[in-house]
Amino acid sequence: MLRVRNCQPRVRELASGVDALYLSGRTELPAIVVEALETARDAAQELERSVTYSFGGYDWEMQPHGMGRYRFRLDHPLAVVGVTATERLPTFRVQARAEALHSPLGPDGVTRWIESATSNEGLDTRWTVSRIDLHADTQGWTVTGNDRHRFVCRARTLATYEDDGDLSGFTFGNRKSKSINARIYDKTREIAGNGHDWWREIWGDKYNEEQPVLRTEFEFHRAALNEMQLNDPETTLANVDRLWAYATGDWLTYRRPTDHDRSARWPVAAEWERVRRCSLAGSALPMDRIRAGRSEGELRRLMPGLNGYVAGFASWTGHDTISDACAALPAYLAAYEQQSRQSFTQRVEDKLRHRQ
Repeated sequence: MLRVRNCQPRVRELASGVDALYLSGRTELPAIVVEALETARDAAQELERSVTYSFGGYDWEMQPHGMGRYRFRLDHPLAVVGVTATERLPTFRVQARAEALHSPLGPDGVTRWIESATSNEGLDTRWTVSRIDLHADTQGWTVTGNDRHRFVCRARTLATYEDDGDLSGFTFGNRKSKSINARIYDKTREIAGNGHDWWREIWGDKYNEEQPVLRTEFEFHRAALNEMQLNDPETTLANVDRLWAYATGDWLTYRRPTDHDRSARWPVAAEWERVRRCSLAGSALPMDRIRAGRSEGELRRLMPGLNGYVAGFASWTGHDTISDACAALPAYLAAYEQQSRQSFTQRVEDKLRHRQ
């Protein structure tokens, strides 16, 4: 159970900065580019898997399906890009990958890279930020459901979430407003479920395994960015400290209760003052180490089920050791290939595509 201590907290920052970045780009796609995109998509659909597609001097994976309302989806280790020829939507919809944002490349480097791709393709593209998420991961401060009255927020909506009877976090605001919304939640609990173990390496020596990590996260959408006159990526990324100051100083605060009957009159709690002072310096972990951490986390999540299935298989086939059971598996898997009419290799490729 998450608890709040009565003594003065010693809150420490583990990591903070940009955790998500979505860009929109408007330009006019030449007919020859649209034709090439269609050809690659047709090939992907015929093969029922992604195909390599060269765009802007880089190799991408053209998916056989689109990206939301975008007809074409291009995947790259640095970003996922939706492309459309319709004028009703921005030509490009870019979602930077978390591995890239938290690598030495960082959000500025990812932005310059995507701009270079369209420029290399000969496209004069006007880029805007459609959404940016800022986060701070801290230890030394935890919350309970009883603390909800200590939050003072401009949004009308506050929701609490529980996991197995324990509070897992709060959400403030509504994404449908396309303005600002926030989450405060137990990041360590989330990692246990999603396998993103690489965060522990980003936190480094400052991380104490015996304490939960509380993440404070704000999403800034287009309406909020417009109000603050932040449009292009360069200007927006140069003003993340301004966004954080507004979010943690005006939009949402956490207060220390007093005898006053209005929580808005209570002083700002020491825990929140520390959150407000987070560096937003970002984190820099090589992408291969992030991917390795993600693989380790996924394997950790798979092992209980895998162990159970192999043990069940062994019990029905008369084997009682790991080596004997695994040695017997290929014949049964090959027989199932024939029965299902789908090869094991194809199943692996499907899993890889769905991971994108």
